Amino acid sequence: MKKLLVAVCCLVMCLSFASCGGSGAGSMDKYISSIQSQMESMKDTLDSSGMKLELIQRENSLVYRYQFTTDIGDADAAKQTLESGMEQMASTFQAGLKELKEQVSGAESLIVEYVDKDGNVIVSKEYK
Repeated sequence: MKKLLVAVCCLVMCLSFASCGGSGAGSMDKYISSIQSQMESMKDTLDSSGMKLELIQRENSLVYRYQFTTDIGDADAAKQTLESGMEQMASTFQAGLKELKEQVSGAESLIVEYVDKDGNVIVSKEYK
């Protein structure tokens, strides 16, 4: 069951990146605001799956922070599944980074991180 939840979360993450086309926002704050309405439906889907999504500016990077709201059980198994999913979606993340750099002057990277319900990082990957 836990692996299924993690797999569903990876799929939702992929869909969230696919829906994030902004329109010449200029700054990171404006970019985040411009995609926020598109992210609301993804957030609703994640909420019902035991996760929440937060978009954060960290210096010149955009962070997609996925947090489990329930106990994930075996953290090592979840980590392996998430890392595998992130590897398979590397081209999606690179496309998201390209879009970000086109829309935000000075954008340096896109970071995807998964954290457990207590806020401990399970997996984090930065795309530059």
